[in-house]
Amino acid sequence: MKTLIVAALIFLDIIPHGVPFVSDMQKDLENKVKVEKKQITNNNPPLIDFSPLPNKTAKFYTPSVGANDYEAVDMETGEVLLEKNKDSSVEVASLTKLMTARLLLKDGNLAKVVTVNDLSKMRSDDSRANLVIGDEISYRNLLKALLINSASDAAITIANNLYSGGYNEFINKMNEEAKALGLKNTHYDNPVGWDSTRNYASSNDLQILARTLLKNEEFKKIVSTSSASFTSEEGYIYPLKNTNVLLDGTTVFGVKTGHTNGAGDCLIALTKVKGHDVLFVILGAGDRFYETRNLLTWSNLVYNW
Repeated sequence: MKTLIVAALIFLDIIPHGVPFVSDMQKDLENKVKVEKKQITNNNPPLIDFSPLPNKTAKFYTPSVGANDYEAVDMETGEVLLEKNKDSSVEVASLTKLMTARLLLKDGNLAKVVTVNDLSKMRSDDSRANLVIGDEISYRNLLKALLINSASDAAITIANNLYSGGYNEFINKMNEEAKALGLKNTHYDNPVGWDSTRNYASSNDLQILARTLLKNEEFKKIVSTSSASFTSEEGYIYPLKNTNVLLDGTTVFGVKTGHTNGAGDCLIALTKVKGHDVLFVILGAGDRFYETRNLLTWSNLVYNW
């Protein structure tokens, strides 16, 4: 049997001719492995490179985007595909609500029911779910209103109730969490996204926050929902309609819109490009949906995975 094994290995040129013993054969094999390892270590890599990073094609060009600040990021690798002013601190409108959602998902119990109490901070032009004062609503349904309908009354209700210190403690927690996540160009002074020189973020910080949130399956499901409704503990029915008109479940799967006079049009869009998830952050746009479509066309043309 040993003779047959040795003969076969000689035929395959794994050991030299004339090696009669298995022990010698094992020594030769061990030496061969050592030589091969040394060759790879000495800058002699394998022929096939399995790098997951996207690669530019010959069709690379600058897309038509009017936004002041934007960033395109490969979700799997974190590779920045395109950016403009990605570290600039600017007003971000309702994209602020992503941090409101982050705190609720991190520190809250979504099954807990809370009371809609004080909405005196609401402004006339706020988007809203038209929550009724005194109504009792679960945090899960408030999260849906916050993310699907961009409801400012849901944001305030969460901020009023989540911590024992109420609204003011919530704002402090927003800034603590921004620091913990390494968001260097972000500061909050409200949970909604009202224009303020003390409420700002950068496109790079927002993509970090969004990518963190998208690891949560409940968040990911909610932001991909076009429409929904819920019934409160008091029997009120609240219909919800997503503010992201690009949402189609095949190319665009979220995440959040925003608009104020100071911030302009804002959008974070989770998209599918050639089977890969790509996140777009657009701030200060004239038309967030048109410019995101341009970025989608651009990424399809200029990148391969």
